[in-house]
Amino acid sequence: MSTAVQERGGGPMAGATLIAPLALPRTPSTPDPTRTYTCPECEHVLRVSGVGRHRVYFELTDERSSDPVMNRVCPACGCGLPGKNTP
Repeated sequence: MSTAVQERGGGPMAGATLIAPLALPRTPSTPDPTRTYTCPECEHVLRVSGVGRHRVYFELTDERSSDPVMNRVCPACGCGLPGKNTP
């Protein structure tokens, strides 16, 4: 009588783990107040990314964060935005 040995999985490297892709975050209908900046002069609201001197400001309508406010002033009134070099 012969003894048969059965291998599971076909070999030492035949296993795989499937991981579901991460779900993209939903865009809330109202922005998170802790991640926004309201201009003290005109009350224009900007979305903020980063902290300290690494803060970057975006319009609320810029959902993909592709067009940052580059001149460090409020787009509505020209008041300086907080950061390293406030004009």
